[in-house]
Amino acid sequence: MKLKYKFLLLPCLMAFILSGCKPTEKGYKTAYDAALNKRQAAIGDVDATIPTDEIQEVDGIQLKEIDGEKVYLLNQRIRPAEGGTPLPGNYNVCVGRYKMITNCKAQVNALKEQNFQAFSAEDSDGMYYVIVASFRNIKDAIEFEKEYRKGKNRVYVGLRNAPVIIFSPK
Repeated sequence: MKLKYKFLLLPCLMAFILSGCKPTEKGYKTAYDAALNKRQAAIGDVDATIPTDEIQEVDGIQLKEIDGEKVYLLNQRIRPAEGGTPLPGNYNVCVGRYKMITNCKAQVNALKEQNFQAFSAEDSDGMYYVIVASFRNIKDAIEFEKEYRKGKNRVYVGLRNAPVIIFSPK
């Protein structure tokens, strides 16, 4: 009789342990909400303004208003990918971000076919950026970014569904 109960106890114990390991909808929702809050914190205050002559030191992509235009900004030191020519300006309009250089180059080539002087850049963390234009001042970069967004069928892989102006100090 005791042996019979031991065989019943083991399956019941296993069922109890395994039922506690299943992900639940509540668990997924909690993780999603935490990730969403972290992302919103990274975007920052939409109504904040910064001087047009300088970009403040910030972490991650920030949505800022400059001269009445809302633009995404990133303060990130980048360099030309794979020994390309030096960056022409400090304000680079980025339209894609990738982990693999081959994907970055594919988008760069597609932009070149559309007569953009696009190039690839990389940061110290090994991320690759598709730069569609580079400028010496932020006003020109914002003007170009605004015009670029008007184009049809634009994709912004790895970004917030809009171009990002990367300020890269020399």
